Amino acid sequence: MSVARAIRRMIQGSVKPRIGEGIDLSLEIKNFGPITKGKLKIKPLTLFIGPNNSGKSYAAMLIHSLFGSGSSAGLDMHMPFAVRRRLSILRSLEFDRSWQKKVYGDLQSFLKSKSDTLKEGNSIEIPDSLVEKTTDIATDKIYGERLGKEIARSYSAPLKDLIRIGTRSFLLKIGFNSEMVSLRLKKNHLEVIEHPQVTFKIKIEPVDATENEWVIGTKENGKYWIIQVYKNLIEDDDYRSIIVTEILRICINGVVKKLNAPSYYLPAARSGILQSHKLAAAGIMRKIPLIGVEEIDIPKFSGVVAEFMASILELPERKGYFYSLAEELEKELIKGEIIFKTLDSYTYPEIRYKFSDTDIPLHRSSSTVSELAPLILYLKYIVEPGSVLIIEEPETHLHPKNQRILARFLVKLVRHGVNIIITTHSEYLLDQLSNFIMLGKIEPKDRVKKYEYDKDDYLTIDDIAAFVFDMDNKSGGSAIKEVEITEEDGISQEEFVKIQDVLYDEIIKIRKDLNVE
Repeated sequence: MSVARAIRRMIQGSVKPRIGEGIDLSLEIKNFGPITKGKLKIKPLTLFIGPNNSGKSYAAMLIHSLFGSGSSAGLDMHMPFAVRRRLSILRSLEFDRSWQKKVYGDLQSFLKSKSDTLKEGNSIEIPDSLVEKTTDIATDKIYGERLGKEIARSYSAPLKDLIRIGTRSFLLKIGFNSEMVSLRLKKNHLEVIEHPQVTFKIKIEPVDATENEWVIGTKENGKYWIIQVYKNLIEDDDYRSIIVTEILRICINGVVKKLNAPSYYLPAARSGILQSHKLAAAGIMRKIPLIGVEEIDIPKFSGVVAEFMASILELPERKGYFYSLAEELEKELIKGEIIFKTLDSYTYPEIRYKFSDTDIPLHRSSSTVSELAPLILYLKYIVEPGSVLIIEEPETHLHPKNQRILARFLVKLVRHGVNIIITTHSEYLLDQLSNFIMLGKIEPKDRVKKYEYDKDDYLTIDDIAAFVFDMDNKSGGSAIKEVEITEEDGISQEEFVKIQDVLYDEIIKIRKDLNVE
């Protein structure tokens, strides 16, 4: 296993289950892709509704990119200091000349000026101006640079190509509670035009040295981050550099702490992508003996599709948190089991459908099985509480009866701390989710006895948000509008009622011409 992959797993493994805790994210979008304007408020279950090509996937991929830029930069508090120093975001800032020019020297000078105070055993506090300056630089790095790269990677397009046609730039506003970051596109780069307010302070606390003389301890106490340092080493320039790096780590964490959730994206046409991946990987495997002998052309895949393929290829051997729930899903929806076979280290792993006493390749299974296989594998091996799971059109190839079952499992995931975002065209899926909202007002014992659900099969209006992407023929773009959700009626079906009215009027007209009463 590579060092990078090992570190990534350490980061993801350090994310503690946050059952019942959603991600408090708000997002304002202007002139991005087909989206003219709109505001989103992400809840534990968030639904994107609307016609084709209205920007639902654009918004979903933007959110995925946002968490991608944060989770890959997150610096977990419980990691050993030596491991934290190897993370790319920290190392890139350590050697960033602009960072060194703007604030590194100031921090070094301040620590040097306070050496006597620390040697005497007295604590010091880093000035708010230095903390704010350092945090602003980290914000520019995370949101300006890393998010820009993540967006370009996800969409497989330069940022300038994502500007809505007829406009000159796009604007993004990202908010967590009272913390707001505003971004605009400038010369194909994201520019931070509003930095978040700094709400933490940093204190340096001197302690006596131990055997591990160079180790620095960091702990959180209310609004303070306390860095424990060895007072007998405070005059050493290299040691002060380590302290400065730890200050940087705290400031980076202050920026990305809300984004430090693993995000997983299940794109549309998942079953077809899996088959394409197998063919591409097989071709690469056949060319491995020729590496170093001749030039090798590697197939290219775009953005979230390539990421989805890689996640299937790198499935861990250990069972994940939701393995048993995935088995329930298999039992109810596909009447069998999705298995993952790797014959040896040089063979592409094969996904098969097992039922009764036999198993078949995934491409020979039904469309329902092949479409659900990626979701089942993600639940078996990858997704954990606290994760963000984005699914495009989960209802694809599912009979309405099975859509109701799937809705129930989505609710179970929400109840266990997974943050789910889906794009959908399914009235059946929305109806069933509405039922779960209304069931939230029913006594738990009645949900079990009268409706034959589990006690936790329910939603509250605080658990769910829905947004419609409404096309505007005049502008050629779409506006995002929040859909009304109530405890009494669930999710408003106005978007589908419009279509039903058109269909009904057409039926009446046809029947009239056919003289059918």
